[in-house]
Amino acid sequence: MTGTAGYCPGTMVQPTAADLAKELQQRITMFHAGDELYSGAWLADFQKQGAVAWQVCVERLQVGVLKTCDQELAQAFCAQTLARLARAFTTWFPEPAIQQPARDSLEALLGIHARGQTLVWKQLSLALACAELWQGTWAAAAALGADSLPPAVRRELLVLPSELLFDEKALPLTDRQLRESAGASLFRSCESVFPFLVSGLAEDFVQDDDRREALRILASWLRAVRKSLLWLPGVDASSPLRHLGALGQHLLAAAQAAPKEAAEVAQQLAKWKGATHEAASVLKPLLGCIFAADEDCQAEFTPLWLLPLLSDLAEDFWPKAALGDVDLDWEAVARHAILALGRAAANFDGASGEPAGLEDAEAAISVWQTFAETLQSAVRAAESFSSSGSTETNPLYAPPPEKRSRRTHERWQLPAAKLAQARSLQLLFQLFAEKLLEHLRLPLVPEDEEALMALRAARAAAESALLPWAALAGNPRAWSEELLMPLRRVEASLAGLCTSGGEEFMTEDLARDIEVVLWFFGAVCNSMPEGCPGASDAAAAAGLAVQSLAPQLPGLDYAIPPWRALLWSSACSMAAAVNRCSASACDGGPVLLEWMLQRPPSEAGAPEMLEITELQYAKALEATCQRLPSGSAHPAAAVGERLFTLAFAEWDPASQQEERRVEVQACYLSALRFAMGGQPNLLCGFITDKVLPKLCQAADDEATRSLSSGSWAPNDEAGAPWPAHRMLFETLAALLPVGKPSAAAEHPSLPVWRQAWRYVEAALLSHPMEAASDQPMAAAAQALRRAGLHAPVLLPEVLRLLASSVRERGPEVQLKVLREIVVGVPCPPVDPSKAAELLDAAVSSAAETLLERAQELVTCPEDLAAFFALMAEAVRSSPPGVTGAGPCEDRLRPLLLTRRVFIGRCLHLVSVALPDCRSEMCARHMLRFVTRLISTEEASPAGHASLLSSTLTPLCAALFSALAAQDFLAEPEGLAEAGELILAALEALPEEFPAALSAGLGQVALPDHSKALLQQHVASRSEWSQKGHWLEQLQQIVVEWQSERHLNVL
Repeated sequence: MTGTAGYCPGTMVQPTAADLAKELQQRITMFHAGDELYSGAWLADFQKQGAVAWQVCVERLQVGVLKTCDQELAQAFCAQTLARLARAFTTWFPEPAIQQPARDSLEALLGIHARGQTLVWKQLSLALACAELWQGTWAAAAALGADSLPPAVRRELLVLPSELLFDEKALPLTDRQLRESAGASLFRSCESVFPFLVSGLAEDFVQDDDRREALRILASWLRAVRKSLLWLPGVDASSPLRHLGALGQHLLAAAQAAPKEAAEVAQQLAKWKGATHEAASVLKPLLGCIFAADEDCQAEFTPLWLLPLLSDLAEDFWPKAALGDVDLDWEAVARHAILALGRAAANFDGASGEPAGLEDAEAAISVWQTFAETLQSAVRAAESFSSSGSTETNPLYAPPPEKRSRRTHERWQLPAAKLAQARSLQLLFQLFAEKLLEHLRLPLVPEDEEALMALRAARAAAESALLPWAALAGNPRAWSEELLMPLRRVEASLAGLCTSGGEEFMTEDLARDIEVVLWFFGAVCNSMPEGCPGASDAAAAAGLAVQSLAPQLPGLDYAIPPWRALLWSSACSMAAAVNRCSASACDGGPVLLEWMLQRPPSEAGAPEMLEITELQYAKALEATCQRLPSGSAHPAAAVGERLFTLAFAEWDPASQQEERRVEVQACYLSALRFAMGGQPNLLCGFITDKVLPKLCQAADDEATRSLSSGSWAPNDEAGAPWPAHRMLFETLAALLPVGKPSAAAEHPSLPVWRQAWRYVEAALLSHPMEAASDQPMAAAAQALRRAGLHAPVLLPEVLRLLASSVRERGPEVQLKVLREIVVGVPCPPVDPSKAAELLDAAVSSAAETLLERAQELVTCPEDLAAFFALMAEAVRSSPPGVTGAGPCEDRLRPLLLTRRVFIGRCLHLVSVALPDCRSEMCARHMLRFVTRLISTEEASPAGHASLLSSTLTPLCAALFSALAAQDFLAEPEGLAEAGELILAALEALPEEFPAALSAGLGQVALPDHSKALLQQHVASRSEWSQKGHWLEQLQQIVVEWQSERHLNVL
């Protein structure tokens, strides 16, 4: 204890306060002098000494404010130690008799240091707030009445409880009474806290910095009060808003001086639940001040602070106001949402492609998406309420009928009839569409690939936003004059070019204007959901509009080559979207198919644009051919011949292929399959005679070169790996049946597949793989997947080959394909019992192979993730109340569960791999697998429960170790998987789980008080009415655990 070097972490054994006090100053000085290894470890252990460390720190701070540098550092460290220990206040001071003196000592220290170091009084304020929250005695009156403390300290004492209850590092208050006491104190204090913060802000002598600070604290306080309402059922949610509304003049004066901070206050009001009209009465004038500041803003770029507020308004108040349910100026909100979109798009001009501008544009577009999604949710809520009678179930918590009814009525319900009559929606969509057409045009330099990629990313965000809008406007009114007018202007412009007979060329500005309209119209058609009310009428309107435009599309040919290539590509994508919307829009089959076949990118006269346009064209052609109806007027042979030419005309087996070109050929072959699917004999005969021999020879040459020289390539040129094998596998896939899978054994593709089977086998079992792409194995595995799903007669051979490949090669690719087959195996026509037997054998065989080399598997997160993704899907059962939704109509799971030794080995692998797993996806798949195994509805419940019970303790230990160590498990997605596992075990094994929980925690290197937090939280599950709130509290516990594991010294 007295040496200054050679300290071993964890060796501080039962020191006395005097011992610690003697060495503390020296260790702090040495730590800040650079001795982070030994002195840092000593100081970290010091902070774990509980009441003894508390005593040392209190005594060191009682002497008052010290002035030397070393003394200031020591006092800062002591204040930080008290704050950390106070997070577990009742652990170090379990008896009420000693709690109050400890709390009073903090208050006294705060009075001593309130005018000293900022770091010291902030940490002491934090410690005091923690202690009072754990005691259940916190009240705002103490801070409000502490006239001897500086205003900054009083404000800190007010804001800390709101942060300690609901921020990322909130106290893990597992006791229900403590939570409710803190929430009630917050709620009651609004009447006095709001005037303390806001009164007087309208006075001229008040500094703007003081206004900003007051608004920041007010926003934090409102957030805490809003969230605490969840703990206080039955209170008047409008009461805090009335108190705030009474201070309107002062609030607005502060908002004018500090609009950014006022926007944070407005965000909390926009999220308020249970008192919509009262919140709107405060929010409406506040938004007026904020929006006025935005309009006066002379900055070139959109103020980033406004986008979060607009997004929050779009989640509730703005849609309600637009439908007349709330008194709020929805048009003003719309203007500023449009202003934000315009400014963001001006920053991202489509030419510079700057990442920051792109992010702003995507955020501004998402505001409009949120607005439409909110309306969708309200319509679904109304439909759900009318059809289900507000029935809600929860296996672990059954609220009384009156609470279920109240919760249902709290959700906004929007009748579809009212939505259809809302003129405001048409106006809003028109504004949104106009801004997209104005700002998402092609860059001025069309060859700028970086700018085009950035533009595509922005357009992808717009297409996501159009999805809910199209669902809202899924009736003929969606195809109103406002929407069709841009397309008609394009039609008129193209007609003029056609009339000129080539005497005029299309200008660049006109090309940009036409292209953005083609993109937008196609995006709207792509967004139209099938089956929504009026969808067929909307699809018919789209088809008629494009049918009217079709005679003028040759006018696109008059654009100069770079623009011509882009225009052709966009027109083809638009045609594919219209055909997706309704393949029967024209009696003659898909619209514009012949026009598309006549205008491949290779004939646009712009070879430099092929890298940008060729794959997009091929995908559009594939999508259009998917919509070819049976008996189409299009001659299948003629279409097939053109597609065959596109796929093979430029193919040279002696030269290297670009990766893009291989993908393009795959799309052409897929289009060929759909175009000639009705004539399989013709297709298979043509391919067998004209193509297959050359493909097989090219594949043989590749294999020979690989064996002799170690490379499949004929020369040193870079290119796509194994192009001949991949082309062969895509060609085989193009011969498979189209439409519903058939178990018939006479399809003409089957002999062709068996003839070429040796190539698939070799790719999966013996050919060397290209490390970056896993070719040719990846292409062979995907071809097997398609064969197994579309020609199920090949399923036994497919599964055997995949299982054999797992034994011989790296397993990730094969496991992913096995999972896709488990998910998609068609039952019927495949007999579910037969399919289950085949999959049971294949999955268990592949898994047993991997379990035999478990130590190697643990070191490869990609393989481990693929393995448990497969297992999680294979053991998936139907949701409660549903039958036949699991793999093979629920027949695969029981077969796998009869292999108890095998399942036990899988669970053991989880317990070994999970604690040190650094892959979020891998950890989530492992947790999901275990969760899906735990069930109370098994054919042999006793045997299954026995298996789970025997592995429950090591699984708990692994789970809790991972929660304490892996940061990603504190994030919502990972935490949800862990929480679902805990809840599933609690429900299925209520008698065994508490003991396993305790034993598992015993194997985790955490303080006992941290472990007790989880035990208390699990035991109190029935007190939480909503699982989401229970998970939020679990997240706070996990964050606390990880903070314990990553203890740092100031």
